[in-house]
Amino acid sequence: MQHHNEQASRIQTHKRSDNRLQTNHMNRYILLVSITVALGGLLFGFDTAVISGTLTDLERVFHLGEAALGWVVSSALVGCVIGALFVGHLADRFGRKPLLLLSALFFLICAIGSGRAQSAQVLVLFRIIGGVAVGMASVICPIYISEIAPAKERGRLTMMQQITIVTGILLAFASNWIIANTGFARDLFHTDADNYWRLMFEAQLIPAIIFFTGLLLVPESPRWLLTRNKEAKAVRILRLFYRAAEVDAVLQHVKMHINSPGIPKTNWKEVFALKNRKRLLIGITFAGIAQLTGINIIFYYAPKIFEQTQTGSSILFQTVLTGIINLVFTLLALFFIDKLGRKKLMLFGSLAMAISMVVLSIIFYRNALDNYFVLFLILIYIAFFAVSWGATIWVYIAEIFPNSIRGTASSIATFANWGMNFLVSLTFPMLLSRLGGAGTFGLYAVFNFISFLFVYKFIFETKGVSLEEIESIHV
Repeated sequence: MQHHNEQASRIQTHKRSDNRLQTNHMNRYILLVSITVALGGLLFGFDTAVISGTLTDLERVFHLGEAALGWVVSSALVGCVIGALFVGHLADRFGRKPLLLLSALFFLICAIGSGRAQSAQVLVLFRIIGGVAVGMASVICPIYISEIAPAKERGRLTMMQQITIVTGILLAFASNWIIANTGFARDLFHTDADNYWRLMFEAQLIPAIIFFTGLLLVPESPRWLLTRNKEAKAVRILRLFYRAAEVDAVLQHVKMHINSPGIPKTNWKEVFALKNRKRLLIGITFAGIAQLTGINIIFYYAPKIFEQTQTGSSILFQTVLTGIINLVFTLLALFFIDKLGRKKLMLFGSLAMAISMVVLSIIFYRNALDNYFVLFLILIYIAFFAVSWGATIWVYIAEIFPNSIRGTASSIATFANWGMNFLVSLTFPMLLSRLGGAGTFGLYAVFNFISFLFVYKFIFETKGVSLEEIESIHV
């Protein structure tokens, strides 16, 4: 208790310090740029979720068993791991904008290649390329937004990444359902039902083109420019983001921390330095545990789970419902993330998700699958995730690391997230086959209880504190 009181006292001190920097307004240009960059999240969500509607066709066309299906689904996550691990260091070296443009290009290549694949091996290759794009976007988009956002609005603005992710997931589910259950694909593209899965992948071309085009108009992060001594260019961009009277205050505030003694240019030695080690370990563990909540076994394998129930509705339509609930409760979290804070939301979410998983495990154990209760429980679980961990994961990773190592350290934490996502996605079909729904969901209930304990013990609050002041919080 004493530890928590001391921590709260330190945070209040930093908030008072930050209040001297009167830059808490948000103009329309910041909002527009944030929305444009956050479209990377939409492609992130679309790319990772679209596979769910193609599973049955992929099994049939490429003769996939359980292990092979798990590999096709999780192969994209290999790309995510690669993209997330290296993009932060590259973004610290070359800037945020060039890496964002590269990720958009990879999304375009993935959409075309996946839809044209003639073998499982070729599909896996383009899934990995798409995964690299997702890994890059998952690191760079929230970093960029957090670096241009006023402290008071940073949580909500950075949460745009999660809003667009869940919007992308919903769009993927909806487009899958439209292609499979209406005459749209047949009439417009003269495509037979055996090849609908190809259109599902190719639908990603539309948001990818919009994302790439929008990025051409987005400026470089002024905080990154200042770390590279490009002050004149940084000032020109800051004038777009802030009122004229505030630009100098912002400039001096950021320069004071960037030029502080002991903060060299980004390098791996600095990232793993003793002063940053505990913060880095918290970030890595936090990002990995986020996947052990089990959220992506729902989004990647929802049709497989619903196949085990005996509900009468279309399986793809039930999957669309999961996307709708995810979006609605993510939007709801906008009202809480900068008021209640990150930590309270995560504690609430972990406990609620654990209980949901326990009940779901019991339902499968009793084989009570002849009603809509499984669907209801899954929707409840998704709602709790969306309003808590879903709302905070990318916000928190983007803001807890010092300016000098933010890109690289965020990459390492996001690498842990995607690495754990890969393991969860690869093993789920086998777990479901061997442990059944009861054992599998019971296991994830335990993981959610563990996440509650981790957040309670190690996560520190960051709401309303500037990025520079967060660096001073002792962990």
